[in-house]
Amino acid sequence: MKHKYRNYYFPVLICIVFCLCIFLVRHVFSVRTQTNASLPVTEVRQSFSFLNTIDFELSELCDGDLNNTAFFQELENRTNIHIDWITSLSNLQIQNRFEQNSDSVPDLIGAGNFSSIYGNISADDALNRGDICDLTELVPKYAPNYYKIIQQKDIKDIAYTDSGRIAAVYSIKQNSQKPWCGLQIRKDWLDELGLEIPVTYDDWETVLTAFKERKGATAPLWISYNAYAQDESLNAGFGVSYDFFQMDGKVFYGPARQGWKDYLTLMNRWYQKGLIDVDYMTGNSIYADSKMIASGTSGAWFGMYTMPSDLSAKDQNIKVIAVSPPKLNEHDTLHIQKRYSISDNMFYISSGCEHPEIVLKWIDYLFSDEGSRFASYGTEGKTYTLDKDQNPVFTDLILHNSDGLTFYQALKNYTLAPGLPSAYIDWKREFQCVPPSSAVMCDVWASTDTSYMLPVSLSFTSEERTRLSQIMANVNSCMYEYTTAFITGIKSFDNYEEYLNTLKKNKIDEAVQIYQNAYDRYLAKHSS
Repeated sequence: MKHKYRNYYFPVLICIVFCLCIFLVRHVFSVRTQTNASLPVTEVRQSFSFLNTIDFELSELCDGDLNNTAFFQELENRTNIHIDWITSLSNLQIQNRFEQNSDSVPDLIGAGNFSSIYGNISADDALNRGDICDLTELVPKYAPNYYKIIQQKDIKDIAYTDSGRIAAVYSIKQNSQKPWCGLQIRKDWLDELGLEIPVTYDDWETVLTAFKERKGATAPLWISYNAYAQDESLNAGFGVSYDFFQMDGKVFYGPARQGWKDYLTLMNRWYQKGLIDVDYMTGNSIYADSKMIASGTSGAWFGMYTMPSDLSAKDQNIKVIAVSPPKLNEHDTLHIQKRYSISDNMFYISSGCEHPEIVLKWIDYLFSDEGSRFASYGTEGKTYTLDKDQNPVFTDLILHNSDGLTFYQALKNYTLAPGLPSAYIDWKREFQCVPPSSAVMCDVWASTDTSYMLPVSLSFTSEERTRLSQIMANVNSCMYEYTTAFITGIKSFDNYEEYLNTLKKNKIDEAVQIYQNAYDRYLAKHSS
């Protein structure tokens, strides 16, 4: 009798175990990878309006309409979703259409245009007022790939508001990004002159003097138009940021600290000695012009990791290396450096959008395995192929475009352009346009830690935002004007107290307290 029941239950037991194994395997697989969205997103073609201003180069490339790019044409083919792009607010008639609570507010709003419509308020307040859709319940259901990604701790801080809600869809980088720009110097000049790579400010002064006297450089060190927009690279050695920062939990405004005066004193000396461009303040970029480097005008500068490739195309004898920010003393540890966010953009869905669930399905495709590769690399067989390890490698359509497009122009046409919302992007794709020697520059610039920098996810209440906007408009103007005046010698350092008093008059202490309150909230949130 026992033998009979054993023969009956054994196949059933095997079946149960087999089904359980399938369930566990599928569960583990779903945790580790994104699922591919079902395409098309909708059988009936849907259209949504999207306000997102774009840079000049991209606007020129697509004639102001992103639907003219190969990427968005293909995305529409795959998803059956059409986007009516609004890429400029320069037309006053267009701008006037977007009045608060108006039926003409676009369905989707890029982060850079949020305040143009809703004012200087927080995302939580916009949710409370009913201006934008609360996506908290919708995202898990209609954007499962995106939802899975934003559960990672460092991303969750950014993707959720202070009240724990989802107000926007963020563009997420697949890996943390290292600094992609920093100080560079002509290694061929250093070798020719028998000079070591500069480490301290004194070393730098010696090198720049040699560049001026022995190489004829008229602007040995190129600096940006405001002398501090170089991702903290020149002022970090003095222990101050050009913005708000913290030490041991206490917030400070860098340009009101002694270290800022010391930095300006050095810049003034270098300016008087002709070691920096006497007309630096007339520029309009934070990156050096390659023509100034190729012509021998400058031998050190602030630039992107792509700069060496641009220069070698002009003159193969030019050899460039990355250098760490200068220090006061050789063995100092620097704690000031720009922090790069795991996200660089996002968009909101306005409350007037009739089908936010379809928008979420549409954008979730770009967070799936297939969609994120499409956003990062374009179309397989056309813009990329797979190497023996199944890694995407750009084709000549991107790397050596026959229509004369540069690498970045081709990238903006055939993939999701850098900085556009929103997708799960492999930012390392950009390394394919440069040799390995240029890519490792990012490691050199990452040698400085960021322990004094405030979190990129620091958030403010609407009242704080409004007050900061009022205060910092005057403070920033004051800081820029006095910084330029002290460096160029228009103002003597005997007037430095006048500068500090002007900052106080413009309520810098109140601004510091607002930042302190926001940072205290951040610390309390992350200590629990």
